[in-house]
Amino acid sequence: MKIALCGYLGSGCTEVAEILASKFNLEAFNTSRIFRSIRDFDSVSRSGEVDFNMLIKTKLEEILKRDNVIIEGRSALMLLDRKDVRKVFLVTPVEDRIKHVADRRGISIESARDDVIGSDEERNHLAQRFFRRNAADTANYDFSVDTSGKTYSKVADIIANVIKSL
Repeated sequence: MKIALCGYLGSGCTEVAEILASKFNLEAFNTSRIFRSIRDFDSVSRSGEVDFNMLIKTKLEEILKRDNVIIEGRSALMLLDRKDVRKVFLVTPVEDRIKHVADRRGISIESARDDVIGSDEERNHLAQRFFRRNAADTANYDFSVDTSGKTYSKVADIIANVIKSL
């Protein structure tokens, strides 16, 4: 099983991925974990510059040689072209995402709003750069889940049930 759990910053991808990883005995990956796995940045730089997006995409190719993985968040967006990966998009109202980021990071609502808006723009740019697609277009995914008013556990249950039925 290979799952890409996509969503904008604050949509709960990390929390839901952790629950799904436990349910299905999956190894979970996100951008942070991928970066921590890189030991030698010099070997991947060109003239002193590193294309972080290409670096992540290359590492994802290695990861997807394994079975039973879940890639969540920003890195999952780099899998929109993969046919061998179940792609799920978490739809979450922006104000809920801002509050979640503020709570999780212990920052003000204003700072969280700036982070969410900046991240949304970056993720949209990423999907456009690699696939010429809108990151939020649900046609990119096998299915989407509206997280409004649901616990992360409930969202994970919904995803698990849909995946089992596919």
